[in-house]
Order: sequence, then structure tokens, then C-alpha cells
Amino acid sequence: MLDPKSLNGHRNEINGAKLISVTAWEWIGIFIGMVIGGLAEAWGISNPEILIRLGTWKDRLFVGCIAIAIAAGALALYGLSALGVAFHWGVKPDYVVGIALGGAIFGTGIAISGYVPGTIWMALGEGRRDAIYALFGGLLGAATWTVIYQTAFGHWLVTFMNLGEITFVGQVDTNLRIGFLVAIVWAAILLTVAYTLPRYKNGKSCLYYSTHKDYKFSPEEEAQHKEAAEVLLEGASMPTGENNVASKVNYNWSTSSKLFGRVMLSVGIIIGLTVVLEMFLHQIFGESTTYSWMVAWLWLPASYWKYSNVVVNTIGWEPFSDIGTLFGAFLASIFFTRRFQSFNNVIPPTWRKKFGASPVKRAAGAFLGAYLMLLGARMAGGCASGHILSGDLQMAVSSLEFFVFVLIFLLVVAHYLYKGVD
Repeated sequence: MLDPKSLNGHRNEINGAKLISVTAWEWIGIFIGMVIGGLAEAWGISNPEILIRLGTWKDRLFVGCIAIAIAAGALALYGLSALGVAFHWGVKPDYVVGIALGGAIFGTGIAISGYVPGTIWMALGEGRRDAIYALFGGLLGAATWTVIYQTAFGHWLVTFMNLGEITFVGQVDTNLRIGFLVAIVWAAILLTVAYTLPRYKNGKSCLYYSTHKDYKFSPEEEAQHKEAAEVLLEGASMPTGENNVASKVNYNWSTSSKLFGRVMLSVGIIIGLTVVLEMFLHQIFGESTTYSWMVAWLWLPASYWKYSNVVVNTIGWEPFSDIGTLFGAFLASIFFTRRFQSFNNVIPPTWRKKFGASPVKRAAGAFLGAYLMLLGARMAGGCASGHILSGDLQMAVSSLEFFVFVLIFLLVVAHYLYKGVD
């Protein structure tokens, strides 16, 4: 099942000893995607309200969890690399202007839609109706970049100030022992953020909960956690029942500080280590390339469009891992969280308070936001999974730049878009 070979062309030996290296079949990406999709659905990010609330800075759970995942993954990746384990690195080139513009457009799209490329697949698995419109918007956004790439402006974006594939310690797959030391510092910074950044205003973080067994929620914080659990269940077509797994997932994890903190900490660590496992087996975890691959086969053939040609000839197991992400979220929503929506008309609460309960308006918002989000992702060469998770885990300079611009524009656009919503 595994084909041992040199993976990245940078190193074949370390200190005279051969590297430990494998390449897995592409279809194994289905199972990797299922793990991440299932965990992320339990995390709640298949619900667009979660990312909208992140944009309005009312619920920072996602920041803490992703920081834990990146920290755990960076330590594992650079530690194992320094010991002679070879990985399929996937550092994105840092073309400064294009990355910045792509990040700005991507963050704007998240604020409007509440989705990133991977969570659209998860939301489809969870049975969310607006994810259907987001999917079509995403495909059109990916197609738009394919057309732009063919122009002089597109060429300029990816070539001007292009610093190449660089990490915090230099060229990819080099200076690995120094890289491990830097990864320790990087992880310490991220864990500090995860520890000190409260999920809610006047509250504490999940990492704080898990390390302070005697901490008790204030009545205000308890109410916020309970309301968040109810938001995740809104519109669910499956009863959760009482005193079962689904009830504990949706309520006890949100109202018991000890259990909730440990679970969120564990999920973050598992996701980070799963991404490292992916890089050992085949490639990084990324989910926006599939959209461009679909566009190439549906509308813009590789025989004429340069970007389609690049994608078709370099695509890895992304289509398989995206299928796995969808299926993993589906299984989790049916058997674990019981949040399956049956494609009912469910409008995210923050959107509903600002724009009303019109399904047409929400469909337009999901479509437009996903259009911008995929356009930005393909312009920057990656998304929340390929850049922010996999890229920052590799300590890629381009991914850190991308994340900064995404966060700034997500916060600014969401602040003005949902201004006045309690």
C-alpha cells in the first residue's frame, strides 16, 4: 500500500542514514478527510454562524483551537524531520502583493458567507441548505481566478515580489534542527494566545479551562456556552434525547468547564497531528484546489486555460480528502452530534438579525461570500486549510502573511456588515 521513495528532492539522507519516507495511494485521503471532517463538525465550524461570530469577535473558540492545532503540528513536524523522517512539504510561494490581496478578498468572503472552502463540504455533509449556494459561488470564484491567471494582471500578481517557498528558517526542508528550536518558540506563542484569549468577553479560554480544574463559569459565561450549544442544534432534524452521547456533545461539553476544555484541547491536538500524518503519507491538507480542478473539467479545460492545466497536472488527493471531509461530517452529524439539518431553511442567527429570515437573501449572501472567498483562496494559492492550518504549521512565511490579511479583513468587514447586532 505504501511506496517508499524520496519525497521532496531536498534530502535523500541525513548524517549518512536514509530517510524514513513513504507515499500513500491518493484514495487514502478519503479516510484522512473523514477524520478531520468529523472532528471539525463536532467542533461546530460546519455551522456558518461560528465563523460569523468570530468575525464579530463574539466567539473566539476557533482561534484558540486552530492555534493549538498549529502548535502541536509544528512541534511534531519539525521534531520528526530533524530525526530523519521525510515529509511531503507544501509551503506556498510568497508573492507578497498577490498573497495580501488574496487574503483580503478571502477574509471578506468569510465575513459574508460564514464559510471557508473546507467547511462548505462539511456543511453539505451536515445537510445545510445554504451550503449548496456556497458551493456554486465557490466554483464561480475559482473559475474567475482561472480567467484572471491567464491575463497580464494575473501573471503580475504571482510573479511580482515573489520570494519563493520560504519558511521562518529559510528554504523548505532545510535547517531542520534550527527549525525545531524555532518551532518551540512558535508553539509557545500560539499556546500563549490559546491560553490567554477568552472564548467570550469576560470569560476564559478552553485551554485555561483544561488546566484549571476548579474553575467555575460565571452565570454570564454559562449562559453564553449554553446559547452556543443551542445555536449548533438550531434546525437539526434529529432529536438529541437525554443522557446520551449527542446530549453530552452539545450541552455538557458546552456547560462543563473541565470536560469542554479537555475535549477542545484534544480535538485541536488531534487535528494538528493528523495534518502531519497527511504530510508523511502524501501531501498537506488543502481543500480549495478541488474547486479549480472541478472548474477545469466542467467549464475551463486544461487544453486552453493555463491555470486549469497547472491544477489538473499537479492535483493530489484533494478531491478524495474533500469527499472524506463531507462524509466524515455527515457521519458525525448523524451518529455523534445529531445536528443533521435535512437541508431545511436554517438562517444563521447573526445574519437573520441583520438581514431577516429571507431564504433568498441568505442564498445570495452564501453565494457571494463563497465566490469572493474562493477567488481569494485561489489567488493566494491556498485557504484556511492549505495556508492557515497546513502552512502556518510548516511555519511558511506566505501563510503567516495570508493569515494576517484574512483576520484583518474578516474583523473589519464583519464589524461593519453586522453592526448593531447584539
